[in-house]
Amino acid sequence: MPLLAAIVKSHWLPMDEDLWEVENYADFLTIRRELSAKAANDFLDSLLAGNAPQPAIATSILDHQVVIGNIESEEEEQILRECNAWIVQNGLPEGELMYELTDPETGKPLAILDLAWANGLQEGYSQPVALLLDESLEIEEVVNKSGYRFFTNADEFKEYVRKKILAMEPALNSSV
Repeated sequence: MPLLAAIVKSHWLPMDEDLWEVENYADFLTIRRELSAKAANDFLDSLLAGNAPQPAIATSILDHQVVIGNIESEEEEQILRECNAWIVQNGLPEGELMYELTDPETGKPLAILDLAWANGLQEGYSQPVALLLDESLEIEEVVNKSGYRFFTNADEFKEYVRKKILAMEPALNSSV
């Protein structure tokens, strides 16, 4: 079964595409009600029989091998240090260079982040945030799955801090 069809079916939506038309909405609802009632009854019957289906367990991104990030050049390191200094000048906590992101349940290392604020820029009030310069999509995926908001450009990161954290007007030029 193609992926789209499987997704549609898993939400108890009628497979007849004619029912997806606006003018057939009442019929769509009738069929969907029947499909969801059947699914609920099948599930309850399986519970009664003692053979409830076990959900499939997907492998977590957190189960993957450690993704190593690194600071590629002196120029990149300078940008990260200047950005961190700018954050401190604005009364916010200093970020950690080369931060080791770990799985909160196992303590297993997941990735090395260029610059990170694991407790948020407003500790306890904002989500974790990271600045990743020239890193792979794999690292970005791990960081995203770990609940971080991340930026791949220092100017965009500073603009976010100005607008969302410091509630300041946007900078007039790109060198924030």
